Amino acid sequence: MSMHRPRSYTALSKGRRGTFGAATEDDLLTGEPRQIPSASALSVRTLASRGPIPTLTTLAARRFVENIRTLSSDERLWRYVRVWLKRLPDIVVPKLFIMLQRSCPNLLSHGFITLYFLRGPSVALSSALPGVLKQTIVSVTRNDTLHELCLLGFDKYPDSFFASLVSSLPQLRILVLRGCTKVSVRTAKAVASRRFLAKVNFNYTGVTPASLGDILNSCSSLEVLKVAGISSWTDATFAKLLDCLSEANAVFTNLRNLKLRQLSLSDASVQPFLARCPNLKRLDVSFTHVRRSPFGTNSIPALEKLTLTSINMPPMDIVTLIASLPHLQTLALGALGGGGQGSFVAVGNISAMSMTDEALALLTDRLVVLKDLEKVNLAGNSKLGLTSRGNGALADFVRKVGRRLKQLNLSGLQNLKSGDMCGLMGETSEDPPRLEELSLNHTGVDDEAAPYLSRCSSLVSLRLAGTKITSAGLFPIIDACPKLEQVDLTSCRGIKIADRRRFFDVWEEDWKDT
Repeated sequence: MSMHRPRSYTALSKGRRGTFGAATEDDLLTGEPRQIPSASALSVRTLASRGPIPTLTTLAARRFVENIRTLSSDERLWRYVRVWLKRLPDIVVPKLFIMLQRSCPNLLSHGFITLYFLRGPSVALSSALPGVLKQTIVSVTRNDTLHELCLLGFDKYPDSFFASLVSSLPQLRILVLRGCTKVSVRTAKAVASRRFLAKVNFNYTGVTPASLGDILNSCSSLEVLKVAGISSWTDATFAKLLDCLSEANAVFTNLRNLKLRQLSLSDASVQPFLARCPNLKRLDVSFTHVRRSPFGTNSIPALEKLTLTSINMPPMDIVTLIASLPHLQTLALGALGGGGQGSFVAVGNISAMSMTDEALALLTDRLVVLKDLEKVNLAGNSKLGLTSRGNGALADFVRKVGRRLKQLNLSGLQNLKSGDMCGLMGETSEDPPRLEELSLNHTGVDDEAAPYLSRCSSLVSLRLAGTKITSAGLFPIIDACPKLEQVDLTSCRGIKIADRRRFFDVWEEDWKDT
């Protein structure tokens, strides 16, 4: 699948299997030129699991999902299966329902869903499911012990519909309404009445800043708040929220995760709001009009994740900010200087980029002392590598920081060459890189990078779209990386088009054991 597909509100991402607030497609920036359409060529293989042994319920659910078409085609057998579906423990139902949505969505009719899958502690419904009707969503209200509700992409139903729904769920703790574009003031008022809510996702809805004030003041247990991509949010409209909070002298001590991505907010709005969030752990202000430290002169919380993609904040200010974040685990600095709210236009414009080799050298010195750092995204910073070759800033970064990360994204750095990856080699053969995911899409790497990439024995995902890699270079990488499951070869002209999606099969047929 393409890592750079148009934004969709309807797909239930794998991130839902983990904790609420896990990375989503919003967090991705691959550096692929957006004006050039290309068919995805992701080659995938399935390896024996090396992780913890799945639970018996998980194994049973997988087998049921694999065989549901066969089971449902036998009417007598299917009657027996339906009896056992009714008897499933509530705690198992949400997991099975998610697995069915991914595997066979067309089998999930309105009747089937309402009979068997709207119980348990959580319910997730997407507009991508053809069997989900308005009445399907209404039926959720029969579950009066529901703690988590996730509704994705239902953009046809009015604000009053969602307000009524939320008002009927007294035990709600987690609410996701991503892409339900007509959600607005009425729903926000209903949400404010659910005082024990811990996590709320209003991304790509119509919620106003002023209506958010009631939620913040009422839901004192709120830990996660996401309000990305709402076009009506400006400094002028946000001022109403700031006035409301100032009157109440509100401080949100429980708020840990805040997403303000793709909002037309500047420092004048962001800084005073963050001053009321002393215990934040995760912050995303990507594609906003923030130009200075989002915390201003206020104290800086102990952030673990910071996302500053495509903002016009000077790199030197970022370096200074990072020096105050000793516990940072995830850092996204894609396409710095790339424009404002929702702007991807400047990502391919080298002159707009502000991250230079000099700035990267200073950043490297700051990152090298961060012991908890695991993920870094520098995608789209197209000035990197422009003024140095060989053992320059990029090579130094890979050697000192990149090789000890678990995830590294350098996509869209056209001046990144194979030699810049030499830092993956390490000083001894007993010191392999920790990398599990490496993205080098649309960089200048070629077969000369093969010896360096082959050192990444823990690699699970490797993205090489639009590079000069050939089969001869890729074969030894697969040899050396036994955990590798995904390779993106989109637009790799050195590899036959027919081989790009099935390259693991090609490796088996033409190279392995030869």
